[in-house]
Amino acid sequence: MANTYVDYTATASQTDFAFSFDYLEDEHVTVSIDGAATTDFSIVTTPSTKIVLDTGATAGQVVRVARYSQPDQNLVDFVNGSVLTESELDRAYLHNRYLAEESAEQNDVSLRVKEGAAGWDGLNKRLLNLANPVDDQDAATKDYVDDVVGSVAVGTLPDDSVTYAKIQEVAGNNVLLGNDNGTNQNVQELTAAEVRTVLNVADGATANTGTVTSVGSGTGLTGGPITGSGTLSIDNGGVDEAQLADNAVTANKIDDNAVTSGKISATDTNFNVTAAGKVGIGKVNSGAYRLEIDGDLLVQDTGDNFPAAIFSGSGGSAIQLNDGSADGQVYNISSNPDSAGRGGFAVGHIASAGAALTITHVSSTATLSTFSTSSAHGLTAGVYGQLTGGAADWNQVVEVVDVPSATTFVVSKLSSSTSYPTTLTPNDSYVPLLIRRHEESSVLYSMIKILGLPKDIDNGGSAGTQPSWLEAGQLWIDTTDNSIKIYPEVTT
Repeated sequence: MANTYVDYTATASQTDFAFSFDYLEDEHVTVSIDGAATTDFSIVTTPSTKIVLDTGATAGQVVRVARYSQPDQNLVDFVNGSVLTESELDRAYLHNRYLAEESAEQNDVSLRVKEGAAGWDGLNKRLLNLANPVDDQDAATKDYVDDVVGSVAVGTLPDDSVTYAKIQEVAGNNVLLGNDNGTNQNVQELTAAEVRTVLNVADGATANTGTVTSVGSGTGLTGGPITGSGTLSIDNGGVDEAQLADNAVTANKIDDNAVTSGKISATDTNFNVTAAGKVGIGKVNSGAYRLEIDGDLLVQDTGDNFPAAIFSGSGGSAIQLNDGSADGQVYNISSNPDSAGRGGFAVGHIASAGAALTITHVSSTATLSTFSTSSAHGLTAGVYGQLTGGAADWNQVVEVVDVPSATTFVVSKLSSSTSYPTTLTPNDSYVPLLIRRHEESSVLYSMIKILGLPKDIDNGGSAGTQPSWLEAGQLWIDTTDNSIKIYPEVTT
């Protein structure tokens, strides 16, 4: 393993590359990307040593972090009569040692004469960046050899270079060379009987008599009629569906990459591709999504029997469950980063936004804020809405916890700022369940939020008494001790 450098094949946008070799000066740490040196990086030493690129590398680029101890510079200058300190002696020694390590490590991977052999040992490595040969004893590059061999393969042999001496000798007399043993067989000497079989001529047959006076050009052909000499050829556009037999165009008759998306129907309901590259299966793609499917989708893995569907995105990902029935609802199962960049798993309800309500007055207690609207709001406790027009702490999605009148509603107090919001847009889109990982003081926790649970005091209920309208198995909040209970309550 390398002691003075480390190589990485970068992933997309990768910036951090660790290294473990010692060095004397920061400028002795060098970085190159695909062989080109760069200074656009910084060195981080805690909690571990690494370099951090200013701009993330491209996937597949080779990043080398190496020590180059600058052999043309003296790190310690000894002066006659001066005191030789331990640190100066160590620094001078380490400089020489590091230079020797770097030289030895490059020597270990360099081209050298193989022990006991009169030749160079390439250490099973390729020679790169070579020029094409000029003189007879120059090494030939792959490009040069490919050009020479390729020119033979495409039929550019020099004129008269294939002589009769290079053609297979024929042992017999009055024989023809050919093949009647099937496809892809070697050329052989054909007997008279074999020639007659190939030509489909009976033994002892004589020349046919008669005169051909005219040859016409049939369907798809051009050049006729021929009454003397001439050439028949396929006319432009002469071959269409009528001239092609069923199943005549097989896979090996179609060039690789010849069937592009432009050749695939954009209207066939079984399978279609639009000009924008959007695919429909079982229906014509509407253009709204990259892939639209009408029918059931089966994902099966018969290899490791662990099928997986992966949804990946830098801004999160989601699966939407849309019940299109009359009373159906829309839910998202999603993973989204919060404002602090922390990921979480959420189940959220999606609904359309209502008309914006104008807020005319705000009053607050220590924990609650009461808003007045310019007209009847039509809100009920438990719905959600987006506050806007105020300070950042106010401009959030809130739950309406109480409705004192047709023009007032109450929410939890979000801020002590008097820069109050001016509008509320009802939007019953919210996240009733959120699970995310949270690290606090080097301890990892699982944080679970459940929003919108019914409380014992909702709809005029009494504290400590479960609401009578709950469904079996439903959770509710007992406000006497802020505990979560399940209906019906199980006792022992």
